[in-house]
Amino acid sequence: MSLFRKSPPPRPALQRLVPRPWDPPQTEFPGVVPISTLQFDRTEQTAIAITGMSAFSNGFEIFVTRLIRPDAPGFDEDPVPGAPRGLLAERQNFQISLRLSDGRLVTSGRPHGDAEPSGPILVPRGGGGTSHYLLLRWWAWPLPPSGPLEFACQLGTGETRVGIDAQLILDAAQRSVRVWPEHEC
Repeated sequence: MSLFRKSPPPRPALQRLVPRPWDPPQTEFPGVVPISTLQFDRTEQTAIAITGMSAFSNGFEIFVTRLIRPDAPGFDEDPVPGAPRGLLAERQNFQISLRLSDGRLVTSGRPHGDAEPSGPILVPRGGGGTSHYLLLRWWAWPLPPSGPLEFACQLGTGETRVGIDAQLILDAAQRSVRVWPEHEC
């Protein structure tokens, strides 16, 4: 036996993460919510819109796209060289919120740890893009009640609202595909 040929060490077993009831399902394909682009107001330099949604049995995902004019400085550049960094931060930061038909307001934020949330949540789920295009995903839990569902986007000091009938999300949730239902929470 050669001294230079050693068997690799055994791999540790992967830790199976048990999803919490308010997390997106890991054993399910979503139903697609049939919406058109829901564009929030745009400024001279930037535009933001909801460009898609998908629904699961316990919540829904919102896809938000942000564009910057091609001839303007991108997300990774100072809009005005030498200007205070706050100007760049103002161009990049925006907040999404929901108003449910029962009047509850759900504001985007960070996950709340392991404790079950006391009410509906809206949390970022990642995204990516280029210097002039950004696609972000947001998770909303639980499914909304029937009726009007309003989305608000705050960019700088302005706020714009768009809305849909929540039944579109509820119907799409019924079309989600549970691949391994025996492994659900």
